[in-house]
Amino acid sequence: MIRVTVKGVSETLSLFKSLPDRLLLALLQAMREVAIDIQSRAKVNAPVFRGLLRVSILQSVSVDDRRIVGRVGSALTYAPVIEYGRASGWFPPVNELRIWARRKLGDERAGFLVARAIKRRGFKAQPYLLPALEAARPRVQLIFDARIKQAIQALGGDV
Repeated sequence: MIRVTVKGVSETLSLFKSLPDRLLLALLQAMREVAIDIQSRAKVNAPVFRGLLRVSILQSVSVDDRRIVGRVGSALTYAPVIEYGRASGWFPPVNELRIWARRKLGDERAGFLVARAIKRRGFKAQPYLLPALEAARPRVQLIFDARIKQAIQALGGDV
């Protein structure tokens, strides 16, 4: 609950003229803070072999038609497979598994065997983004409330 107390007609008019822009800026700043929080938690949760997934987790915040959109995720092709897992039944790309097998097992040819095993059994999910979102959820409301209060107080309002 936010309560604003403004004294005087001219002060009220100036407050209402600049309020939408100030609130949009405050909401944008709050969304950035939330996205950074989720990003840092996701990086901690991400499974690490070479650290490429952890490094590739990025956040961005944009305004689309007066809507503030925050995104956190990875552009790696295998990132969704790690997050959600993979059902059995189709053959994964062997080239990427060959590189993995060379580094992890010391034999590039083992990549084909790993691909065949994944085709048969699938791949168990190792969520890192959804747990980060759930862990950050309690702070989200606090961050947005604090930023909105700051924006109103900066305009001379009483919260």
